[in-house]
Amino acid sequence: MTAELVELLEKLLPESRKSIRVLALFLENPKEAYTKYMVEKLTATNKVGVVLERFRELNILEVVDEEPRAYRLNLRNPLVRSLLRLVEHT
Repeated sequence: MTAELVELLEKLLPESRKSIRVLALFLENPKEAYTKYMVEKLTATNKVGVVLERFRELNILEVVDEEPRAYRLNLRNPLVRSLLRLVEHT
């Protein structure tokens, strides 16, 4: 996801800035797994645990490790695959 697209989405949906940044991180690195700490550091946001768990409940992310808990994009999810195709064309 380009920085310009992320910035535009943050302006369109300012109340969703944290979710957009988290989603953008995973879409930019679809095969990488991240802990909550790393997501906070890489997205320059804090308290992302709620976002990560919501994305997990929606099957957008999957837990790949428990100690420490690490999340990765769920590439089997049709919505995720559609988002990845969209990002590839921007």
